[in-house]
Amino acid sequence: MYRRFFNKYAISYSSHNRLYASASHVPRKGSTNISALLKPFHKRKRRKDIADPTHPSRILFLDIKQYLESCLSLYNKKITSDDVENLEKMIKAFLPAQRKEKVLENIKVTGNTHDGDGLALVPKLLYASEVEDSELLMGKFTVFIIPKTIIGDKVNIKIKLHHQYFAEGELLKVVNSGTKESRRNDKLILCKHFHECNGCQFQMLSYEDQLHYKQQLIAKAYKLFYPKLARDQSFGSVIGSPLQYAYRTKINPHCTLEGNNKKCSTIGFQHVNNQGKVDVEHCPIATIEINDKLQQAREHYIGKKHLTQLTLRQSLRVDHSTGEFYPTALEGQKTVVTERIEDFVYQFENSCFFQNNNSILSMVLDYMRFHINLLDNKVVNIVDTYCGVGFFGIALSQLHDNVKVFGIEVSDSSIKYAQHNAKLNGLDQEKVKFILGDASKIFSNKEFKDDNNRFKIKGDDSVVIIDPSRKGSDEQFLRQLLEFEPRMIIYVSCNVFTQARDLALFEKLQLQLHQNKKLYNVEQVTGFDFFPQTKHVESIAVLKKKNYRL
Repeated sequence: MYRRFFNKYAISYSSHNRLYASASHVPRKGSTNISALLKPFHKRKRRKDIADPTHPSRILFLDIKQYLESCLSLYNKKITSDDVENLEKMIKAFLPAQRKEKVLENIKVTGNTHDGDGLALVPKLLYASEVEDSELLMGKFTVFIIPKTIIGDKVNIKIKLHHQYFAEGELLKVVNSGTKESRRNDKLILCKHFHECNGCQFQMLSYEDQLHYKQQLIAKAYKLFYPKLARDQSFGSVIGSPLQYAYRTKINPHCTLEGNNKKCSTIGFQHVNNQGKVDVEHCPIATIEINDKLQQAREHYIGKKHLTQLTLRQSLRVDHSTGEFYPTALEGQKTVVTERIEDFVYQFENSCFFQNNNSILSMVLDYMRFHINLLDNKVVNIVDTYCGVGFFGIALSQLHDNVKVFGIEVSDSSIKYAQHNAKLNGLDQEKVKFILGDASKIFSNKEFKDDNNRFKIKGDDSVVIIDPSRKGSDEQFLRQLLEFEPRMIIYVSCNVFTQARDLALFEKLQLQLHQNKKLYNVEQVTGFDFFPQTKHVESIAVLKKKNYRL
């Protein structure tokens, strides 16, 4: 019955997936293709791997499914997807060209999505009697997704686009802000664009509450995809950022083009209600230097140039006569950036990946060093997969005198800068190597294996660092990792859902390939708040090999 839920992203139902096997549905005879009906209103590009259970649309499906289950205690009624389904007549009535402006008042937010938006359940009789016969609406509800709200808020909303199993609500007013009913405190908001800009979600929450939300998000991801681990209430505790504002070292504002000459009229970020771009003069979560560069760019481009996007990045200017570093910011995809983390200097093109909150990176490195130093024997090799411009490998290259680093990266430009950074920091080229290649094939690389297909680099002497993109790793990589058998694995993730999925698959592969025995224990999963005021959280999982050998 959930099959048609995914119309927002025009994705097909995958009946083989265990999580959705009971959600079959037969479309009504003669029904309109709702996916096509809503396609013009899709907000943004999404991952294309729509069959994967961690696809954002599927996580949203689970958000709403869990929310409906929680409503049993709130409404003393079991509410199913049939009770919240929006039929074609309803969906058409709330398309932008057809809908009349309707406002709902004193709506209580009682849930939240993984994206940090509030969820509210509203009887359809409150607003839809003009669209559908009242008798058909009896006992029917609408799930509203309301950005910039949290559990406990009472809000006035404008009714917007309806999808198959939810509707969009635009926040007009929070009527109970500052009361004991809600943990919201609007006095904490520093940005005048917060209510419009899609960049931040939680400026109205105390930092303690933000960290709690992110801890709950990590726990939720593991309960969904690796439930064996998420049993402790404190699972996935989150280490806070030293800076909660002025921390972000890269921003990508977009431009609005107007007139026959298509000149830039505004520079800013996506509107939270999909109403174009918000013109932003100052971003409080970005560094001082980036905001200075943003002002310069606005003066240079607005009304004068054809521009679609800016790339602004924190950098260092070096005084070659004194050797001192001065903070600055640079513009442009091809601009070469210089950053210093602890005792190492890194250079890379602005388009290359590098972490965006320098204030927390030393804490991340200390966390890794702490766990590596707990091993019985000294580590000989740091294997840095998905290594980018070499940050983790280089940063950990000084664990002791004999440690060696081997990194691999699929991006040609990134690996060139990784090699450059090793030389820039005076590292022994025999001990620190970065090569171009696919991380999923790293352990079959000639640098790793000899002519007899045996590992030259021994797993027992190695720690493997995994830091993939948001879509996570894959089975091919995990199988090779298991064959290599490193002493420790450190999995750094910007998407805790794909991390939990991958680690569950890794355990399954262990049991399949090693006579139903596990080689690794997940020692700890810890969150790091790289992006305060936003919905994002990084998670680091540490896996340690057991003492026995099979």
